[in-house]
Amino acid sequence: APAPAAEAAAPAADALAIEMPALSSTMTEGKIVQWLKGVGDKVEAGDAIMVVESDKADMDVEAFEEGYIAQIVTAEGDAAQVGAAVAILVENEADIAAVAAGGGAPAAAAPA
Repeated sequence: APAPAAEAAAPAADALAIEMPALSSTMTEGKIVQWLKGVGDKVEAGDAIMVVESDKADMDVEAFEEGYIAQIVTAEGDAAQVGAAVAILVENEADIAAVAAGGGAPAAAAPA
């Protein structure tokens, strides 16, 4: 049977979590040394978005998706577990306000 349409509970499909990557086989958490992009910035896949300190070295981390940074969840100087969301990326610049307002997901239809 087809899965029911997830409308109310699930975040909008165009709100993506940027996760802390595993930069080495032994890394369990990373510290964000610096954000290279800020809220509202457009990012393209391959853009360096943050510098992460792992158990071995400081490394630039690239975006895997394109979009706009809507929220930074983990601040500079703070650590996050591998796989934890460190920022929220949205597809459309107009969706940044919805995420910033605490909705976590953009509205289904924005007024024209």
